[in-house]
Amino acid sequence: MTELSIEIIDWFLQEAHDDPSVGTWWWYLATLDYNAAPQRRPDRGQIGTPTPIDPSFSSPFVGKSLEGVARWLRRKPQSVDVDGRYFGVLDKEAEKSGKIAICRLNDPKVEEEAAWCILRAADYSTLFLAGLDSDLDWNELVQLQKYTLEL
Repeated sequence: MTELSIEIIDWFLQEAHDDPSVGTWWWYLATLDYNAAPQRRPDRGQIGTPTPIDPSFSSPFVGKSLEGVARWLRRKPQSVDVDGRYFGVLDKEAEKSGKIAICRLNDPKVEEEAAWCILRAADYSTLFLAGLDSDLDWNELVQLQKYTLEL
């Protein structure tokens, strides 16, 4: 993964939040500490990271492979309220185009299983993710739009 400026990350989170059909902080900026992640509660849905983010934030995944991010998801405790199958990656392309790689673990329980990604605009990314819970066929999308991260 690549280090991006705080301004780019803030811009992305705000764009994703401002989608009028979603209007929530969907994306969570992960740290290695599972205790710092949102915890499941019956009285609310998933909570992401609001802007502005802490200027000292640095992703723990910089320099890691896509599999390193996937490993964090596979090992998260059940109490952690982040999606265990879909996740986003801001790479070099994000800075150029304002798009995020939305990735999916093929099988969250299989440690060696690869993750696949497709590219989506920041302002459409949360609506797209919400649609993945319905009837979108991920395998068909990947065949048409598979994206290789620029690490």
